Amino acid sequence: MIEKIKKLIFTSYHPSYEFLAFYRIFFSLYLLWMGLSNANWVSRIPNSAMHPPISILSFTDAVPPEWFFSGCYYGMYLCLLLILIGLKPRVFSILYMIMYIMTSNYAFSFGKIDHSFVYVLPIIFMAFSPWNTTYSFFPELKRETDVLSKSWPMFLLSMLLGFGIFTAGLAKILGGWLNTDMQSTQVFFYQYRYGVGWHDLMSDFYDKINSQFFWEMLDYCTVFFESIFLVAFLKPKFFRFMIWITLFFHLNVLLMFNISFTFSIGFYALFIPTDLIPSNFKAKFKHTLQTIFQPKYKIVGIVFVILYLLLLIIFDINTINYLISKFFELFESLYAFPLFVLGGAFLFGTYLFIRSFRKYTS
Repeated sequence: MIEKIKKLIFTSYHPSYEFLAFYRIFFSLYLLWMGLSNANWVSRIPNSAMHPPISILSFTDAVPPEWFFSGCYYGMYLCLLLILIGLKPRVFSILYMIMYIMTSNYAFSFGKIDHSFVYVLPIIFMAFSPWNTTYSFFPELKRETDVLSKSWPMFLLSMLLGFGIFTAGLAKILGGWLNTDMQSTQVFFYQYRYGVGWHDLMSDFYDKINSQFFWEMLDYCTVFFESIFLVAFLKPKFFRFMIWITLFFHLNVLLMFNISFTFSIGFYALFIPTDLIPSNFKAKFKHTLQTIFQPKYKIVGIVFVILYLLLLIIFDINTINYLISKFFELFESLYAFPLFVLGGAFLFGTYLFIRSFRKYTS
């Protein structure tokens, strides 16, 4: 098994240079779209309250000044913009993660620890892939080792994502979700509906379901779905299928609990089976990116980065997030954005899933 996994690391995935470059652009844009949190509020906490758990901050009992967090905040945006235009993306991916880990560690020391950091991992792993050989204002040369470096970052990310989702299933098993005396999904639903006061989307629909079998089935399906991720990464095709199921799961969690996992889409997009996308569409998309990202336009790329940062620093406007937010405001609904992202991703995954049958039966 160990030898098989060693081979899988370098042979599981075979993305093209074009797809890797597309993902560099997409993921940096996606993080810009989601926006970054400014942790400068931590600077107002007294040093006497600095008692972080075991972490990289265990060596200090001092809280940095506000300029440190503001510098990291704008520095992370700068890194994302430089990754987007293809200027030393490996260097700036590493710098981004250093600043992200530092500021997140401080924020988590005084507040809730969440798992959103998992979905930022592609930026550091994919930095060691050949994702800057094309669609870049500053392209890098192709190398013989690219054959190996195309696969292992994707394989390790699939393994980490699979293990992360598995731990959620394991926690549910240990927490008694498989106990037929209590329907845990229903308990959580009632907590959100009557405790939090969540009554929108499909809350009324689920509230009318009184079937013990239905709620118990949701418990077992959730545990099984999350637990099987422990081995899903061993088969790339099966792993991609499980991501499609995950999108369906996220969409239903949104409809039932109003818990959105939109930040996860950037991670999942790494495993798009591009061989199932129509060749005509890929050709047009490729031509568009080739037209925009040309080395002769590198000055345009630099100017774009400067203007973007000036708008952010002077007017506190994250341009991409601002424009997209204004677009969704037209729908006059608080749920337009997460429904569009998760619903659109699920429909796209369903389309590719259907095309996979056509491909292998034709």
